[in-house]
Amino acid sequence: MKPASRTPETTPVIVACCRTAIGRSHPDRGVFRHVRGDELAAAVIRTVVDSSGVDPNTIEDVVFGATQQRGEQGGNVARCAALMAGLPFTAAGTSINRLCGSSLQALAQACHAIAAGAENVQVVGGVEHMHHLPMDSAIDIHPQVFARSSRGMLSMGMTAEHLAAVHGIARQKQEAFALESHQRAAAATAAGLFAEEIVPVFGHDEAGGLVEVVADQSIRPDTSLAAMAALEPAFLPGVGTVTAATSAPLSDGAAALLVMSEAEARRQGLARLVRVLGTAVVGVPPAVMGTGPVPAVIKLLDRTGLAASEIDLVELNEAFAAQAIHCIETLGLDGERVNVHGGALSIGHPLGASGGRIATTLVHAMRHRGARLGIATMCIGLGQGIAVVCEQAE
Repeated sequence: MKPASRTPETTPVIVACCRTAIGRSHPDRGVFRHVRGDELAAAVIRTVVDSSGVDPNTIEDVVFGATQQRGEQGGNVARCAALMAGLPFTAAGTSINRLCGSSLQALAQACHAIAAGAENVQVVGGVEHMHHLPMDSAIDIHPQVFARSSRGMLSMGMTAEHLAAVHGIARQKQEAFALESHQRAAAATAAGLFAEEIVPVFGHDEAGGLVEVVADQSIRPDTSLAAMAALEPAFLPGVGTVTAATSAPLSDGAAALLVMSEAEARRQGLARLVRVLGTAVVGVPPAVMGTGPVPAVIKLLDRTGLAASEIDLVELNEAFAAQAIHCIETLGLDGERVNVHGGALSIGHPLGASGGRIATTLVHAMRHRGARLGIATMCIGLGQGIAVVCEQAE
């Protein structure tokens, strides 16, 4: 998908994108504790189709990511949610799993199909309900996997501790980064910058009352360095540097994007928000899982012929503060251009939905700030990285 090889028929564009607010995965306080994951998925699919003005009969496929494909997210949640959302029977559906990169992979996969002249109009995204379907339940990894990486290093928290220790990322630096994430997200919320991307979904408040959920639940405007300093290490008791404050919270949510060729968008008279110029995935050792965005972004820039200095905004998923800090510093990114509206440390990290969430937030931030180029990138469990680059279309 290099610029020289693209035509309007093979250039993928995003014409609409949205997400739910991100709820806490908590049995008593989570706003979506009584809402199923497939219901969240159906809500964003329905909204992205209705808001875009697309002819629903032209939708060829629904590509949705989820890491826990069982229970309410099983039975091909993409197809189930599409049916729940009222899409025509002719719109197919497939569910994919690249762990926490699943919904960014869904976007990439749709763009590959368009570039190849295959399925054109597609709804992509992801969903995860980490309260109903915990990330560490019903998993049986073969012992042979541990022959190439210790069992401990398959804990993402331990990989964050590993990065912090090897690269000298002090606890205080991690906490300062997390505090800024909350401050940016709180400021964006107060300014109404998330209003256009968040789909109102009914949930429940702590007392059990029905409420319309329109704000991310884990953002803490009142948090402080003093409050963070009082927390115990989450993964290495007594000696670790990674705490609950510097780890993305367990979350519930969904996101969806409508993708098609630029030519098809013109035929249907639809607004083109951004063009997708390229994608990249890489593998890294599981023990350094958090470094995945580094080679993924380098590969993406090389593949598209772009320079890092040309990128105006970056959405880097904040799985852990140590991981995000390492990637920003290694890539030489300007921190003022990364996660300008806060990141997963404050907003939340609903695994299979997170790629769609950061892509949605990136598109809206690019439009709001008049940015020409933006990258969404993530680290991925078991040692992978993924990156997608977008160009503002209009």
